[in-house]
Amino acid sequence: MRKRMIAPNEFTYNTLINGLMKEGKVGGATRVFNEMLMLNLSPNRVTYNTLIDGHCDSGNFEQALRLLDVMEAKGLRPDEVSYGALLSGLYKLAKFDIAKSLMERMRMSGMVVGYRAYTAMIDGLCKHGLLDESLQLLDMMFKDGVSPDIITFSVLINGFCKAGKIKNAKEVICKMFKAGLAPNYVIYATLIYNCCKNGDIIEAFKIYATMTRTGHDVDYFICNVLVSSLCRAGRLAEAEDFMRHMSTIDLAPNSITFDCVINGYGNLGDALKAFSMFDEMIKLGHYPSHFTYGSLLKGLCKGGNLGEARKLLYKLHHIPAAVDTYIYNTILTETCKLGKLSDAVALFDEMVQFNVLPDSHTYAIIISGLSRKGKMVPALLFFEKAVARGTLSPNKVMYTSLFDGLFKVGQSNAASYIYEEMEHKGINPDTIAINAVLDGYSRMGKMEKVDKLFIKMKSGSLVPSLATYNILLHGYSKKKDLLKCSKFYNIMTRIGISPDKLTCHSIILGLCKSGMLDVGFKMLKKMIMEDTLVDQLTLNMLIMNYCETDKMGKAFDLLNIMNLLGVIPDVCTYNAIFTGLNRASALRESHLLLHDMLERGITPTSTQYISLINGMCRMGDIQGAFRLKDEMEAIGVSSWDVAESAMVRGLALCGKVEEAMLVLDCMLQKRRIPTIATLTTLMHMLCKKAKLSEALKLRDIMPLYGVKLDVVAYNVLISGLCADGDALAAFKLYEEMKERGLWPNNTTYCTLIDAISTNEVSLAKSGILLMDLQERGMISWDCNGSTDDGLITAMKKLKSLRPNRRK
Repeated sequence: MRKRMIAPNEFTYNTLINGLMKEGKVGGATRVFNEMLMLNLSPNRVTYNTLIDGHCDSGNFEQALRLLDVMEAKGLRPDEVSYGALLSGLYKLAKFDIAKSLMERMRMSGMVVGYRAYTAMIDGLCKHGLLDESLQLLDMMFKDGVSPDIITFSVLINGFCKAGKIKNAKEVICKMFKAGLAPNYVIYATLIYNCCKNGDIIEAFKIYATMTRTGHDVDYFICNVLVSSLCRAGRLAEAEDFMRHMSTIDLAPNSITFDCVINGYGNLGDALKAFSMFDEMIKLGHYPSHFTYGSLLKGLCKGGNLGEARKLLYKLHHIPAAVDTYIYNTILTETCKLGKLSDAVALFDEMVQFNVLPDSHTYAIIISGLSRKGKMVPALLFFEKAVARGTLSPNKVMYTSLFDGLFKVGQSNAASYIYEEMEHKGINPDTIAINAVLDGYSRMGKMEKVDKLFIKMKSGSLVPSLATYNILLHGYSKKKDLLKCSKFYNIMTRIGISPDKLTCHSIILGLCKSGMLDVGFKMLKKMIMEDTLVDQLTLNMLIMNYCETDKMGKAFDLLNIMNLLGVIPDVCTYNAIFTGLNRASALRESHLLLHDMLERGITPTSTQYISLINGMCRMGDIQGAFRLKDEMEAIGVSSWDVAESAMVRGLALCGKVEEAMLVLDCMLQKRRIPTIATLTTLMHMLCKKAKLSEALKLRDIMPLYGVKLDVVAYNVLISGLCADGDALAAFKLYEEMKERGLWPNNTTYCTLIDAISTNEVSLAKSGILLMDLQERGMISWDCNGSTDDGLITAMKKLKSLRPNRRK
């Protein structure tokens, strides 16, 4: 222009400034503006508005406000665009105080804030989560007589939807209808997308129905969002129905639709259905993507068909550009979830051989899989390999997997070191990482460290999750700190975090450990009333505690609650109740319980039948015991030998030795071999009744039936002989024990030393005993010293080695 002697005017400069500002070149626009002033050209309102808008976009509000002042000083009255640009920028960057003072300045100058400025301010508040304030601003609009447009309402609805507050978004829609406006495509799409995101599929379909009924066209975005949400919820049949519906509205399912359904079947491990949809996709002319192949591999892996997955992967290598890092990461993820770590490492090596470069996600998958299985050495080696590459930076997932795994294998110092290293490298931990550390310290009982870390977490930008509170509650429950449990439970419910089955378990655990079972029962009922899920573990814990305290009525009340909730009693449930009933000598009820177990498909153990047989024999119900023995054989709980052995033991333990001997004779005639425990019990009862000759006969019979005496059997006979004053015969058995390669134990030695002190036994026998004890390293004895002193020292030493018995 200048070469042709054409002088640029204000319009020319305004065009240049506008172009530079659109490109973000604020410095260049400012130089052009200064040149304009040097040429005595007068910038107009458009010039200033463009500059103010540009400075606001770059966050330079001081310069934007200075330009506003210059504009007024030049006699140019700022308009709605001037103020609107400033207000929009200030609200976007949360400069609310400056924005409010600017609004006052507008009002003082008689300027009316228009709907555009209000919309910009509402958008800024919504983006910063200040939703209540955004509604207040909407009310102010109405008071000022400014009518909001569809964009204003759209901004508000989007803000509430992003925060998961669909109910509030609907209230805004009501206000919109009152203002004479109807939702447009953007609003419907926003509502449907966020309902699906929050898992409220029914509400999403209601909105979809309203949208189509009011004449709005739907597109692939909305339809695919709905299909995807159905697939995530595992409702694949409904997703396929919706695909057919799409065809009826001239929106034939596209490749994204098929990918959603194939991925849905992949997540369920239904490879057959996934491949069926894949075939249909190809038939309709759609091209599969990496995501498609990844979903097929996932389906095969989740279905347990790792071999087929490897075959498919091999075939994919023959399709150009079909295999990439994503494909390998998919199969690696599922392989690690199945615990097939050697296969995962082999896949990693294969990946490198095929020139498919592992990324940070690949290393994170392997490290996570190894850490979950407690394989911390290879996990750390893989971590070092990732760091050594140089091109990969260790990420949050890698570090979290490592210190979580180290905590779980008891390496707390190493776990703390890894966590500190992560922070030192500037990787800020997220809630999941903090939870892993909290859980680690909680498992170790270090609640002081848990407290400090939780305070640090809250003082930062992280928000504690349900898992965080569950970890705290479980830790303090184990410590019986019910005050802290109550405090954290109240906090989580007050801030709107709904308790789950782990919350319920943790609180009731603390009450059980503190002996407050009835309070725990009331807490359980309260949580059930509040629709909190209660799991089998929690109910079993309460049942077990009530059974241990002989409150069988409460235990059966809980069993009824289990049945009402549809929670199936398991082996632990029945074992606890059976033990409690047996302890209370409620033999009839115990027997009925065994029948209930059988009806539910749970086979009672031989131990349960044996304890019931013993109980019936003790109560004198010999016929009932025999019936139980026959029942035990009939249902195949154990062999005939074990069933009849149980009968012999039951009779012997209740003092009916003659009857026990008769049953034993019947067994031997039928060539049924009694257990060593049965014969030992019988010999013990014979010894107690001073029938040593019969006990010794039994001992002579045992080898004939292939039953070898063990240390306990020898101890029974040695104790019996010593009690009868026949210490020499007892020493003969002691020598026999050693000849047969059996190691006498503490009981053997104590019995024999007692016998030496009360019977006339030769010094030679005493010396042999002391020499044996010395050889085994149990005492230190000088063979030239006093034998009596040696025996006294030996007895003291042996008594100190005995485990402390519960009082």
